Amino acid sequence: MNVFNLFRHPAGLKDLNPDEVESLLRQNRMPLIFDVRTRGEFRSGHIAGAKNYPLGNERSIITAHDGDTGIILICKTGHRSQAAAIELFKAGFTSVSHLKGGMNAWLREGKPVTGR
Repeated sequence: MNVFNLFRHPAGLKDLNPDEVESLLRQNRMPLIFDVRTRGEFRSGHIAGAKNYPLGNERSIITAHDGDTGIILICKTGHRSQAAAIELFKAGFTSVSHLKGGMNAWLREGKPVTGR
């Protein structure tokens, strides 16, 4: 993992704000949600339905899902999700979004979490 990828917004990555993600959840139109925070961070509270794939485990996502699978990546601030997106795009994934501002933005907006 290149540390500079933490600060690079890859071409093709769609930014979603908390309201957009929540709307997708309510409409049951949600792509897969992958939380790339550490297991401890994930256990402290996450979006319902999210699966935990800590940063560096992108290979697990790549081998388990097709490249056209819709995915939303989540981390604490939005930086690790960008780094994970770079790896998914390199592997041929085409429909990758992330929660801009990460869980910090989600919590700041008072959105629901589970696992607390």
